Amino acid sequence: MPSAPKSIKAAVIAMNTTADKQRNIDTATSMVRTAASQGAQWVQLPEMFPYLGTYDQVYNMAELEGGPLYQTLAGLAAELNIVLFAGSVGERPDRESLPKFRLQNGQGHKRVYNTSYVFGRDGKLLAKYRKLHLFNLNGDDGLPRYCESDGYIAGDQPIAVEIDGLRVGLSICYDLRFPQLYYSLGENQPLDVITVPAAFTLGTGRAHWELLLRARAVENLAYVFAANQTGIHGPSKESYGHSLIVDPWGTVLTDTGEFPGIGYANITPGVLSEVRGRLPALKNRRLDVYGSEPETPELNIVAAP
Repeated sequence: MPSAPKSIKAAVIAMNTTADKQRNIDTATSMVRTAASQGAQWVQLPEMFPYLGTYDQVYNMAELEGGPLYQTLAGLAAELNIVLFAGSVGERPDRESLPKFRLQNGQGHKRVYNTSYVFGRDGKLLAKYRKLHLFNLNGDDGLPRYCESDGYIAGDQPIAVEIDGLRVGLSICYDLRFPQLYYSLGENQPLDVITVPAAFTLGTGRAHWELLLRARAVENLAYVFAANQTGIHGPSKESYGHSLIVDPWGTVLTDTGEFPGIGYANITPGVLSEVRGRLPALKNRRLDVYGSEPETPELNIVAAP
């Protein structure tokens, strides 16, 4: 198993994605290049960075795995010699593998997976994760304001991947509210880094974004690597911004604020060891009392060449 480097310079990107797919991809590509030019070795984009618009167009804006956008992202990682956490994108499903009721919403519009790809420094795919929890939010009148299942299909497989000697747990946005996900990923071997590309809404973001990110960091004694959307995307869609990197003690190392931008911080394995040595909470867990025996989450072992 490859040893972790002394420190990894990481970059989180805050974007204002709209319904203009090509504009969004051009913006994302430019920001990734900027981050790499500043020495970032790991770069993360936000959730659904290629398209944020109406659900009736989600399928048209999505692609199959291996499509043009996938190839662009893989090529970018290889060209810049970075590990690219490609936020998330719309992934068209294999129509033969799912029943019709999962492929379409109640209005008959085709749905897609909300998928996060991670590419290594050679451009090869290191991991692929499909968002497990689909966001729902009701207004004061009790009527739905957000209903992601109108546009998206839920994934069903937790994913952890080893990159540069660090165990990385993958998640997307609303997953952040479910600590059981991270518990299951770290039950047998602690997570060192948790990734959270997101489009956290303005209202819920003000109340809970930083709180939840810091909580997940402290609970898991892990770094949290979180890139959020920001600003107004279209009618009734506005994101909070504040892409953050949080250390295992819960300290915010970088915050991009409310505007598009890039935040940088170091992910340092020595800090993980120091914090876990001072506060051995992970070793003190009573798994004999409240542990479970779930299916082992899929784990890819890679050195991120």
